[in-house]
Amino acid sequence: MQLGKIEHNAYEMLKRNGFFVFKIKDVRLLLNVNATKAYNIVKSLKKKGAVKKAGNGFLVLKESNDFIAASGINWPSYVSFWSALNYYGFSDQTPKKIFLATTKYSREIGNFKYVTLAKKRFFGYNSIGGVVIADKEKSFVDSLLFPKYAGGISEIVKCMRIAIKEIDVRRLINYTLKVESKSAVRRLGFILELIGYKGKYIKDLTKKIGKGYELLDPNLKKENNLNKRWLLDINM
Repeated sequence: MQLGKIEHNAYEMLKRNGFFVFKIKDVRLLLNVNATKAYNIVKSLKKKGAVKKAGNGFLVLKESNDFIAASGINWPSYVSFWSALNYYGFSDQTPKKIFLATTKYSREIGNFKYVTLAKKRFFGYNSIGGVVIADKEKSFVDSLLFPKYAGGISEIVKCMRIAIKEIDVRRLINYTLKVESKSAVRRLGFILELIGYKGKYIKDLTKKIGKGYELLDPNLKKENNLNKRWLLDINM
């Protein structure tokens, strides 16, 4: 990638200021140039492969990656669900789409799938090398809220078996209680007991089960295989 002086300066300015995902107006403001000049600089950078389109009028630097681009295009958002489980090595399946949690609705952009959460459920994430991603415990909580974005309950169980010695179970349970979803509470309690967890914190989940039965996996048909402790139809 051979850049001219102006192109190089623009590229380095964007990188130095953390604009791995940006719009032409950002180039205009950073370099203090007019719109036409900024457009021409970006056009030249694209032609030489230094930047590429990312959707919604955004561009990304060559050294950026899809995880960084995905959260930058629709902000606020963070990588979660199956994508985060794979990122942490809990799932050996690489989903075709990148799944993100957001508070602001967005249609799918390329292979980026944005799942809208209530603001009270939008927590438990951080930045790792520029990637805004759910922490390990929150990636499971989000997945329990919407199992279809994590490969289904069977995949979540498989991931939990791998992760159980690595995650903070007390934090996992507290996060689950914080999102105020009896479905997530029930699913987590059942899965923890299924994989042999015997810690004392599970009793906190039993207090928030609620009433009535529901499906363990909401995306599969009912089996009438009822679990009275967690009020679930075990249909995995």
